[in-house]
Amino acid sequence: MSEAPNSKFSVRPGAAYVVATPIGNLEDITFRAVQVLKQVDVIYCENSSHSRRLLQTYEISTQARTLYKDQGAEPYKGIIEDLKSGKTLALVSDAGTPGVSDPGSQLVRILREENIQIVPIPGASALTSMLSVSGWQVQPSLFLGFLSEKKGKKRNQLKEWENFEGVLTIFESVHRIRDTLSAIREIFPNSPILLGRELTKIHEEILKIEPVQALESLKFPEKGEFVVLIYTNPKKMLNGRVGDADTLE
Repeated sequence: MSEAPNSKFSVRPGAAYVVATPIGNLEDITFRAVQVLKQVDVIYCENSSHSRRLLQTYEISTQARTLYKDQGAEPYKGIIEDLKSGKTLALVSDAGTPGVSDPGSQLVRILREENIQIVPIPGASALTSMLSVSGWQVQPSLFLGFLSEKKGKKRNQLKEWENFEGVLTIFESVHRIRDTLSAIREIFPNSPILLGRELTKIHEEILKIEPVQALESLKFPEKGEFVVLIYTNPKKMLNGRVGDADTLE
């Protein structure tokens, strides 16, 4: 049975909650996520300073600590001891669902090895948000995350999937978006591209880039974070739209 917004909800002793937070618009958070963040003993953040605005907005006074990347297992011993004694924690990333492109997966892996109960609290995700507005057949889809900062290695990473038939999803920063788009066009010259910038924020922008369109003609503010979709098999497109599964080639 689902829980109503005003239902009495309590976190489970000794549990670790993986909590999705907004990717931009602070209103994109679930009632249960707020309840969890208020009730756990500590919140581990990708960056506690970044998460402070969200916590203040929803009057969450729980102690927030930064979970630093690549700490190794040793610093986690105290966390494990606390959980085994019955304390609770929540894990959040700077934006979206933890463990996708942030250091959270390491903590989850270590806790799972210790048989700690891990509870997902679903919510916002830049990955699924962008796929949902593509209008493309998204099965299969492949998430590549952030590519290498090095141009040669980035090209090789894309080259590895040049025969993949489906949708490739990439995260990219403002500093490398132009180089990444150039590499994509080189490896996938016949593929349409969908570019999402600042998803759910006030300056949100979604651009479709056709194969015949020159990248030099693209005009968009080079600010914010980007999600890039590559439709590697445009033959499945029917007059610019995706048909029913039984009508696809």
